[in-house]
Amino acid sequence: MKKKIVYEHPLTETARSYLRLEYLFGAVKYHLKAPTAWDSRSVLLNILDIIELLGRVDFKSELVDDLTMQVQTLERWRATPNVDTERLTELLTGVKEVLNRLQSIDMAVAITHFSQHYLFSLIKQRKGIIGGTSSSDLSLLHQWLHKNPKQRQYEINEWLQPIEPLREALEATLYLVRQNALVSQQTATEGFYQSKLEANGNYQLIQINMPPEQVYYPEISGGKQRFTVRFYEQENLANRPTQTEQDIQFELSCCMI
Repeated sequence: MKKKIVYEHPLTETARSYLRLEYLFGAVKYHLKAPTAWDSRSVLLNILDIIELLGRVDFKSELVDDLTMQVQTLERWRATPNVDTERLTELLTGVKEVLNRLQSIDMAVAITHFSQHYLFSLIKQRKGIIGGTSSSDLSLLHQWLHKNPKQRQYEINEWLQPIEPLREALEATLYLVRQNALVSQQTATEGFYQSKLEANGNYQLIQINMPPEQVYYPEISGGKQRFTVRFYEQENLANRPTQTEQDIQFELSCCMI
């Protein structure tokens, strides 16, 4: 299958928070694989951003509610004719396991785990200062970054364990939302497209799928009732983009829970 660029727009504040948290966990996962000190430094900074976000949003409650709803939906699908019962049972079992692990964690304890961690506290105090986490500012961090890469990766994985069930739950929730999508081929006339969403559909995300060689990119706006898409072109990144006057063909996915 030809690879596409997927542009996403959240339709709810919960979905927006989910996407931001997914982005941060994705950055941690990417940099954690690499052996360099710069990658380990990026992991620590992203973990601090995750903890700050966890302190603002009650992700556990939101994810418990969403996964419980997904379990109920999957249970109802059992009665659907010609359903792949083996795949459905496997998916349902996995979601229930993730939900059980999520319900077992204490988010207050998990957040405290990081806030009372001496190294993270030092970095947090300095990260708001431009260049404030340099080797001349944080000798302890500088020393830790010179440990064996495998030792650094091991320690980071240990630090992440208290919030691992949350990451799993987030991944499962967004996977199910993205899979439950109405997909259609649409045309943005002179670069503009607008549509309404069914009132009885619990829509969470809009996805615009474009081929990577496409020179246009979409800007999506709107909420749970309607949304608009404008396609822009920009020959020079130093200049302000302009809405295209071309008719743009694109794939639209409206994802729901």
